[in-house]
Amino acid sequence: MGRNEKELKSVIDLKSVVSDTSENLNICKQYCGTCPSLPFSPNPYLFCARGCSSGNVEKKGCNCPGCPIYKNYRLGSLYFCETGKAEERRD
Repeated sequence: MGRNEKELKSVIDLKSVVSDTSENLNICKQYCGTCPSLPFSPNPYLFCARGCSSGNVEKKGCNCPGCPIYKNYRLGSLYFCETGKAEERRD
């Protein structure tokens, strides 16, 4: 396997680090539901575990850093509603 193939495999192997649980969903609803960047109902919620929103995101601020899930999983980026699942960091 060549270097580029190994790098691609490394990216493909990334997994979501946030568990898609009912507990996390309930926590998320308190933060995503009031997000200023979502001019629509934030279903399916828990974007950091489930992936991008199908709606258009208007970046007007992100509630993620205030969410306990963000802190518990030590997430580092914003706007999971636009970028998708939080991925495992490779340090």
